[in-house]
Amino acid sequence: MNYGIKITKPWSKEMYDHNEMVSEVMKSEIINQIKKNQNNYDKLNELIVLCGGIKYGDGYSIEELFEDCLNEVDNVQNYWLNEEFPYAVSQGLVNDVDLKFIGYDK
Repeated sequence: MNYGIKITKPWSKEMYDHNEMVSEVMKSEIINQIKKNQNNYDKLNELIVLCGGIKYGDGYSIEELFEDCLNEVDNVQNYWLNEEFPYAVSQGLVNDVDLKFIGYDK
């Protein structure tokens, strides 16, 4: 699905703008899930994997994990969300946002 946007190499401003909008919607959903699960260490640990590919071991407090999850959302790259968000949806970590990135499969 290209949302009526012509796919070009290099990417057009329209493609970048679309992908940035998709990213913001996905990040908003991730933040909602982080806040909803702020007292669930295991769920937060899975959400931080979605945001940065890292997982916390023993020795970290749930408060540290919660704060770090929120920080990682700010830094997650679009290419990573393109790869990992659908899997997180399939695992029930986040809700599908019914939007997709464009240009990554060409």
